[in-house]
Amino acid sequence: MDRSAVVRGGPPRGTWSPHLRLLRRNAQGGKDHAKIRVLLVITGLASGGATNVVLDLARSFRDHPDFDVHLLTGPCPPGRTDVTHLAYDLGVETRVVPSLINRLQPLANLKAVADLRRIMVQGNYDIVHTHSSVAGVVGRLAARAARVPAVVHHVHGWALHEDMSRPMRVLYVALESLCARWTTRIVVVSRPDIAKGISHRIGKEDQYRLIYNGIDLEKFQQPVDDRQVRMELGVDPDCKLVGMIGRLDRQKNPLDFIRAAAMVTEICPQVQFLIAGDGPRRQECERLIEELALKGKVFLLGYRSDVARILPTLTITAMSSLWEGLPLAFLEAMSAGKPIVANDVDGAGDVVAHGTTGFLVEKRRPEQMAERIVCLLEDETLCGRMGRFARQRAVDFSVQRMAGQVEGLYRELHFAGRQVRSGIKEEGRSGPNLRRAAVAAVQEAPQQAVAEPVRHGTSSLWRSSS
Repeated sequence: MDRSAVVRGGPPRGTWSPHLRLLRRNAQGGKDHAKIRVLLVITGLASGGATNVVLDLARSFRDHPDFDVHLLTGPCPPGRTDVTHLAYDLGVETRVVPSLINRLQPLANLKAVADLRRIMVQGNYDIVHTHSSVAGVVGRLAARAARVPAVVHHVHGWALHEDMSRPMRVLYVALESLCARWTTRIVVVSRPDIAKGISHRIGKEDQYRLIYNGIDLEKFQQPVDDRQVRMELGVDPDCKLVGMIGRLDRQKNPLDFIRAAAMVTEICPQVQFLIAGDGPRRQECERLIEELALKGKVFLLGYRSDVARILPTLTITAMSSLWEGLPLAFLEAMSAGKPIVANDVDGAGDVVAHGTTGFLVEKRRPEQMAERIVCLLEDETLCGRMGRFARQRAVDFSVQRMAGQVEGLYRELHFAGRQVRSGIKEEGRSGPNLRRAAVAAVQEAPQQAVAEPVRHGTSSLWRSSS
């Protein structure tokens, strides 16, 4: 056994866990073969939004009578917190493929395509559902080579941002546009992601499906001992507390959160700040805290698995991200009844109702963030009202709703695939004609309802549209 490949008690990389015999039996036409077979693909189960969504989907379908869902992942990226063990803890069929890395490295990527193709052929999957950029490219190439009937790509926010070099941007768009040709459905988590994808000519509008992220709402609504948690964190048990939940990296932009904290403490000296998360910019954050004389005011907690205990102790949640899909941290804060002050980027506006559940500010403008935080700190009535509205709105972002919409999509694609297979038997279609027939069948299949926000003033009412 390759001990270096074992992850927190899991099986060696490159093997299925924990029921390889069952998987092989299914692939060979066993008694469960009538189930819809789905393969989830992601490059590394590192702590973060995409990983949480994948694990929540795996959990939701784990014991489903109509689905047989497996998870395929790569090694955890360097510098990130590895949570692969959570997949094993769920009892979900999980396989770690060493070649499935989260960066562009041609030889490794080509090997990953070959490795994934072999797994897909052996698994006889009905649907391949890829998550994240590199897994999306590698997984879709492999699925095309394996002739998988339906391919879904899940965009957790496009990796197109202002700091990306022009050559990398061109390459990224070219790969996404190419792979979109072989994608049955492109799932996005916010409306701006649809517009951004189409503006870069990635796929066609009728390929897109909006499915908002969801969370376990009750998990963030449990009562906690506020003073006990604050004592454990080392913060003042009586002060107002502003928190950020997110990695210490370029995307989450924690330095602007710290700069905003410095401005707020000049006006409200009793307030304290914390960041729950870790990452490559931790040392920069520590230096900035030192430079701005914020020791004892800003606390870096590192990676925390108990965010559900920390959120209820906060007065306000703030996020200084430079780009996002639809951050789970927003949903978690709303479920806990906390107002949000955040940069107005990508999907933020789909979640935060400006002036009702929080405030949206311009990115790279920490002074605007500080101004809104002070406004909420000084007006407890407004802060409480926004928190209550936030909790009410969080109901529309449950994991049950997300999983239900994904299930509807899977059924739609499987139904279309059965139509295609029936047509092939009757007309003898194959090759390119088969793929065109598949696309046509999916377009004719019944569409699952998607939650759509209807703006009314500064608030949002929610309705379901077909």
